Amino acid sequence: MDRLRKTAWAALPLLLPFLAAGSASASASPLESSLPFGSVRSVHPGDTLTVNAKTGEASYAETITSSAFIRAGKLRMMDPLLTTTVTVACDTRPGTYPVLLHGAGDVGPEEHPFRWARVRVEATDEAARRACRNKVQKLPPPSLEERWAPDSTWPQSAWDVRTFRAGSRITITDNYDEGSDGDITLTSRAFADRSVLRGARAVLTATTTLRCDSAPGLYVVYRHDAGQAGPDKPWARLRIAPAAPGKACAAQQAAKHSAGTSRLGAVAWAAGGVLLAAAVGAALLLRANSRRSHSA
Repeated sequence: MDRLRKTAWAALPLLLPFLAAGSASASASPLESSLPFGSVRSVHPGDTLTVNAKTGEASYAETITSSAFIRAGKLRMMDPLLTTTVTVACDTRPGTYPVLLHGAGDVGPEEHPFRWARVRVEATDEAARRACRNKVQKLPPPSLEERWAPDSTWPQSAWDVRTFRAGSRITITDNYDEGSDGDITLTSRAFADRSVLRGARAVLTATTTLRCDSAPGLYVVYRHDAGQAGPDKPWARLRIAPAAPGKACAAQQAAKHSAGTSRLGAVAWAAGGVLLAAAVGAALLLRANSRRSHSA
């Protein structure tokens, strides 16, 4: 046992560099691609950076911009952080560039953005720039889906995608249309009926039941305002999960079956009435013809 211990201690200095390198490689990747507040990052054309803002550092829907980036990044909610991604343009010259944070309503030259960080773009050759252009062309579009706190009302934004089970009853909340009681109607292929937002104060709400036969997937909720001309507008999105085993969907399907049976019964009674009327008419016609023949 003592011999094994001595061998292990003797080998430890040789193993430490490999352990340190492995630990550094495991932690370097997220750090290299992030752009925290107040940082200065060394980057190359084509690099994609992730900006994560904590509470108090930025607000929802604010934008991250720089003349070194292909386009601005809009901060979206991924609870508990606000996040976006930006990509360094392939033709960016070497140098240090400020990264700015613009408020959601900031437009025009009179606005004063806030400095978020800086990026130091390293020099590169033409071959690397060609590779950068190929890489940028293949980049997937940024995801628009957001993740808000599970205890917050739904929806907080047009892309606040929550997951609900088919057949469940849900509450819809509108925090931005004070004074529009009864003026906004919501529809979706996932809803069993149309929903009208109601409320005498700043918050409007509605409840609806999700269809039991809705296939799992993403569904759009459309908004129609009173007096609106033109097509309804996408207002929110939700994801449907398979219905949970229980009575809710069974009752919904039973009601649907009952309605279908009632319609079939009404059709049958109508058809029977037509046939009966035709039979009575035929009998009366035969009787009249018989009387004419006897009288003749």
